[in-house]
Amino acid sequence: FRSSETLLECLPVEVQKIQAISDLLDKLDFSRDELISVGDSYCDVEMIQLAGLGVAMANAREAVKACADYITTSNEESGVAHLIEKHILNEYEEVPFSVEDVNSIVPGTLMDSLGIRCTKIASGYVEATMPVDIRTRQPMGILHGGASLALAETLAGFGSVALCKPGEIQVGLQVSGNHVSSALEGDILRGEATIMHQGRSTHVWSINIYSTKSGKLICTCRVLNTILKQR
Repeated sequence: FRSSETLLECLPVEVQKIQAISDLLDKLDFSRDELISVGDSYCDVEMIQLAGLGVAMANAREAVKACADYITTSNEESGVAHLIEKHILNEYEEVPFSVEDVNSIVPGTLMDSLGIRCTKIASGYVEATMPVDIRTRQPMGILHGGASLALAETLAGFGSVALCKPGEIQVGLQVSGNHVSSALEGDILRGEATIMHQGRSTHVWSINIYSTKSGKLICTCRVLNTILKQR
């Protein structure tokens, strides 16, 4: 095949990128939906079409671009890095308000009393921190389990508010948690909430809470919110 006007590439007939990638997917037990393929030439077309997200470089041939789901920037503009930043590191859509907007309504609430602060919010994903101090610990200096549940409900609440349509409100319905490890006074917890189910009337969230000192998983929770029409 010709990869440029002046370059003709020859290889054994059984050697193909698509075959190599298909074999690798089988070996790693991944599906094509979990694959991102990036290319710029005719030999990349089948590979791009196979992937759940097929990507062409901006400097790719027009026929290659026509087969792609997404066109990233050129190789001279760090196109692969741009792709990773957009589709892997920042895979969630933005919401119409910022972290600062969320934290501005916290003063005077339970979240304020516990020191909870939102650090990231997107469509279907929320992060927040909470200190382990006199407000959230037991008398022996160990994190109180109820504070972990309060953090989990807060994360899910923020997340559901971000997903609600105009005229809708969210109400917490159920929370369950498994306390995996302990955290001591002086630590700071980091909670991550991810949407598991977004229905018309319910949202189900998965929340993991970690120690920022040790990196250990402290608590894992499920939160069910009901979505109501505002009256």
